[in-house]
Amino acid sequence: MSIYTSLGFPVPVISYSILHKARPDVAPEEYVRTMTQMHRRVEEESAQVAELHAKAAREIANRQAQNLRGALSEFLETPIRSDDAQVQRIFGENLEKYREQISESSPWGVFASLEGALISQVGGSSVLKKLETNGRRYLRSLGIAGGKGPGSFYESVYAVRGSENLDVLEHIVRDRIGIYGATHGKHITESADFTVAAHNLVHASGGDYWKGAHAAWAECALFFSKPHLPYEEFRGALAPAIDAVVQSAGIPACTIWQRKLGLGRGSEFSLRLLLAERAQLGEIIERFRETKEPAFIQSAILGRGSLLLKEILYPRKA
Repeated sequence: MSIYTSLGFPVPVISYSILHKARPDVAPEEYVRTMTQMHRRVEEESAQVAELHAKAAREIANRQAQNLRGALSEFLETPIRSDDAQVQRIFGENLEKYREQISESSPWGVFASLEGALISQVGGSSVLKKLETNGRRYLRSLGIAGGKGPGSFYESVYAVRGSENLDVLEHIVRDRIGIYGATHGKHITESADFTVAAHNLVHASGGDYWKGAHAAWAECALFFSKPHLPYEEFRGALAPAIDAVVQSAGIPACTIWQRKLGLGRGSEFSLRLLLAERAQLGEIIERFRETKEPAFIQSAILGRGSLLLKEILYPRKA
């Protein structure tokens, strides 16, 4: 069994998030084109890494099967000659099953990614306006200043399974794509301010979030921190409250994330919701306002939370 199974917790799903903005002299269309190319390159390289790993694993299993066959032949003092291919296949399949049980981090590389551009909510309740204002302040607190027009701010999110894949992602970007390669190098020259953080998935509601992004109108991200109480108690109350909001507001899918220990700046928790239409944003806020128990849920999200509403640029709508 893997270390995750040994310690009694599942392989973590991790989001690697980059909040960033383009230089003033770079057209939004060009910047989006560069970021789209970056997402595609990372996905292509992830597929190649997965195939390289699978090929290497098959070769190791075949070698070990041959070694095992030889060891058994020596032990039995009679060469195993009948059905030689069948014997090696059986050994190989069992070794492969053993490997899969030991390593639970696949698929290797990035299994999903999103790109979003900040958009403004026109009108709405006073609570919604306050959350949006807090969102702008939140960006400034992270060192991403200025810009009020459409496309002023962006967020890139890459999802991986298991911390080993953070190393794989780094290898893909730094070595396989290359820091100064055409795609990433262009992105570096076009970018201005940015900040990075990694988060663990702690809860999901509704349908498949990553598949749902293909058809969603926008993504709503609410950033907040827990009050002064144990994490387990806060997460235990947060999940059912979010489930109730998602169900009553007809939200396609949502996810709750907690920042990995010491990896990044900003609020500790983020709630990400896929919206089918703009009206659902106001519906979400109303549902949270109706969430009276426990009171700290409403206080954390609506009282001190920050909202970023983003048009999904990648993947494109189906």
